[in-house]
Amino acid sequence: MPTENIAFENIDRVLSLELQGAALPYGVKAQLYDAARKVHAKPPVQEAAEILNRPPCNVGIVTGAQVPEKMPLGENDGPLGAAVLANTLQNIGHRVTFYTDTAAAPPIEQLLDWLSIDAEVIRLEKGDTENQKQIAKSLDIAIAVERLGGNPNGIIYGATGVSRSDFRCNTDTIFESMTALGKPTISIADGGNEIGCGKIRHIIVETLADLNYADRTPCGGGIFSVVSTDVLVIATSSNLGCAGLTAALALLLQDPGLCHTKEMERSIITKGVEFGLTDGGTGKVIEAVDGVAAELHASLVSIMEAIVDRALAKAPERDF
Repeated sequence: MPTENIAFENIDRVLSLELQGAALPYGVKAQLYDAARKVHAKPPVQEAAEILNRPPCNVGIVTGAQVPEKMPLGENDGPLGAAVLANTLQNIGHRVTFYTDTAAAPPIEQLLDWLSIDAEVIRLEKGDTENQKQIAKSLDIAIAVERLGGNPNGIIYGATGVSRSDFRCNTDTIFESMTALGKPTISIADGGNEIGCGKIRHIIVETLADLNYADRTPCGGGIFSVVSTDVLVIATSSNLGCAGLTAALALLLQDPGLCHTKEMERSIITKGVEFGLTDGGTGKVIEAVDGVAAELHASLVSIMEAIVDRALAKAPERDF
């Protein structure tokens, strides 16, 4: 392994550990990650950082996952990490715009205001494919963060095989249009049913067939998305994937100050509770992400920060 890739490899491994809550299937992350590595020449988080390392441009982030009555303002996995990533992108000069469902927009706007991030939140509606094509034309890079993608029948499903199409906007067209226009796309995902996972669908329909739920989904198409992106970052949670991408950018640009920190991770999870975001692992508005306690989440962020610090350190030679 080239020496310069070691730190990127370490970040990639830390952000994809099998730690999700007990209510979620165990062993999925490892197989999703193995599949992702087969379709990338470098650590995915490194490839994503390389796409974002360019002169200031227009970056769109698509996130938000609300379920009426269960997660009325949305899941905390996605918006929290997307806000962290947007802060770093803004710090390196990019202009960021968020795209989400109307119901999921308020807590995202509150997060951006709390973090003093100058980014507009655009509300999307079901069936607005023409609008999505125009959005693709306006962007230079599109990033999906914990955003469901359509199965072979164009239907979006949650991880348990329950359709979300009745109340959530299908945003596949943004990414398919970006690809058709030759513009780069990135996905940060954790379940196989998100935008971007089409890149590995040919692998996971075999290795994770039982969790595709083809027999449970009414349309018979299963939950795994067919929508591909140029880079697919698989993570324990998409929030950790975003933290890993900020660490990779810090490493690539040799600026450790760009890293997300454990203190900020702890604070933003607390703010998520204040703004009504739900932990998808338990279905409760608590300080956890996909069932992983906030303190553990923050510790993993701290490890990624340490990886960057060590890689960039210029220590004097030992005198013994």
